[in-house]
Amino acid sequence: MRQKLFEYLAQRPGGATSSELLHLLFPFEHSSVRTPEVSARILNATLGADPHFSYDSTVDRWRLTTHEALLQPGLHAPFTIIAIETTGVNPGVAGITELAALRIESGRLTKEFHTLINPGRRIPLAISRLTGITDDIVRDQPTIDAIFPQLRLFLGSSIVVAHNADFDFGFLNVAARHLLSSPLLNLSICTARLAKRLLPNLHSHSLDVVASHLGVANAGRHRALGDARMTAEILLILLEKAETLGIRSVGELLDFQYSARDGRRFECFISRSFLTNLPDKPGVYRLLDGERRLLYIGKAKNLRRRVSSYFTNSSGHSDKVLELVRKVREVAYELTGSALEAALREATLIRALKPPYNTLAKHLPRVAFLKLTHMNPYPRLAITSKPGADRSLYIGPFRSRQFAERAQRLLVRLFGLRTCQANLQPDPAFSPCVSGQIGACTAPCNESVTREAYETQVNAFLRFLTGQDSELRETLGKKRDRLAAALRFEGAARVQQDLQLLEQIVQVHSRWQWLVTRAHALLLLPSCEPGAAQAYLVLNGRLIANPLVRSRQDLMPLVTLVQERFTQDQDRPLRPEEIDSSVILAAWLRDPDRSQGAVFPIEGPSTLEERIDEIDLALQDLQRLEDLAHV
Repeated sequence: MRQKLFEYLAQRPGGATSSELLHLLFPFEHSSVRTPEVSARILNATLGADPHFSYDSTVDRWRLTTHEALLQPGLHAPFTIIAIETTGVNPGVAGITELAALRIESGRLTKEFHTLINPGRRIPLAISRLTGITDDIVRDQPTIDAIFPQLRLFLGSSIVVAHNADFDFGFLNVAARHLLSSPLLNLSICTARLAKRLLPNLHSHSLDVVASHLGVANAGRHRALGDARMTAEILLILLEKAETLGIRSVGELLDFQYSARDGRRFECFISRSFLTNLPDKPGVYRLLDGERRLLYIGKAKNLRRRVSSYFTNSSGHSDKVLELVRKVREVAYELTGSALEAALREATLIRALKPPYNTLAKHLPRVAFLKLTHMNPYPRLAITSKPGADRSLYIGPFRSRQFAERAQRLLVRLFGLRTCQANLQPDPAFSPCVSGQIGACTAPCNESVTREAYETQVNAFLRFLTGQDSELRETLGKKRDRLAAALRFEGAARVQQDLQLLEQIVQVHSRWQWLVTRAHALLLLPSCEPGAAQAYLVLNGRLIANPLVRSRQDLMPLVTLVQERFTQDQDRPLRPEEIDSSVILAAWLRDPDRSQGAVFPIEGPSTLEERIDEIDLALQDLQRLEDLAHV
């Protein structure tokens, strides 16, 4: 237990609170065990007599005794500011052409180290134009191996500061590992990280942008000495800003630069090289803890971009994501031929494995439908996330539930349709809901409208939806014009917004009616298998089959399936295991990625047989594209 706490605090010069350490030891204990008083008593009994640990009760902070020196105020502490110029951005491939180091003590410059360096390789013309450093200038200069002992002596055990410190340390550690067989052990402060925390509203935290915002002159920019002096000034200003937030000691500052949105340290145990080398292709990824237990399953159109987004200290991370990232020790992934395959594969794995950090249905697309239960004596207009096999009229899919809610409110207001869930038994004594009281619904619940009159409202809505009646739009257009002529421009604008929303509703219905009324289609998409395509046969909203196909012969079993099952499941409700794939397919069919494959709506049992030549040509085209992609 003590060893675990020692290793944890060794990475946190600023220390950790009692509750943080207790959470590390007992992550699943009841919250009452984590009160400050109880946490302090438990840890005092465990660590109080151990000379390796110290505790400051005034701020509830545990530290290693080796970090006591870091309690000194940041504004008075000694720092070494470094800046380098290089031939490129990749350490080990590119080389250092210039290096500057400045020693700052109590806010004053005390020592300076500056040298040009022969990088041992040519300097690209673009770099020379930017820095003014040419091959001729560095030809007779020392190599990094020759000057490294002097630099190491200059740095000593001081805290090293740089703007984008990972970049500078990456280059210096190439030399350190070559000469010392280990990286530099100096603690580091990154002014770019501090700027992100202290100046969160800047559009960029580059040296130029931060310096300009803080009023720091950029004399000597893109030369090591000039950049080091700019960084030193920025550091001193940021130290003052940090102090106003109560961050006074060097240790607190070191911790603050890595803190996440929740105030705790942001920790990433996945190497940058691993993240950089992830493929930029669709796939499914799994996040695992230190014992290879599954924590989370996700999908991605671009694995590198999606997975890397977790391990970037972003202000957009929720508390749950931060908790997840702190537990992840390994990332496993599998490639898929398309984003659709990734989404279907993710849903299958989540249903089978039930990872603890996957929230129910959060992996499903955010689409929504309007549903008119027109087989009911008093049809209601509802919102649902998926179509069913209940013979209701479905309108959609819309891109979001918010859009569907706007559409529902407008249609209810214009046609007086009900939205309540009750199976109505009209009674004159019944008190209608708010919609009925304000006139948004004609209130069939208390017989304010007869069944025949309500049916007329529903029929008017259906005629509008199918484009058979343009009277409503004409009436609204005249109302808009009258309001505008009377200089009531706000009212005219609201009516115009209603007209635009109505047009969008009609367009969605006319374009996607085949999907929500039949949901029969054959999809051909890329596959990870060379020379093959992934086929998806969808009947009545269900994924019937998804075989790999390589030839016309492989397509024939799908032709047979359509002939046999086209009408087989029309009236059968979706089974629980079919819901996820049905929603995913409906969302994909609404906005298919045409660059990835082909979609063939199926009109009847013989559609595939009649279009087999066309489907075969699409398969061949897809195979040719895959061959070109692998060249």
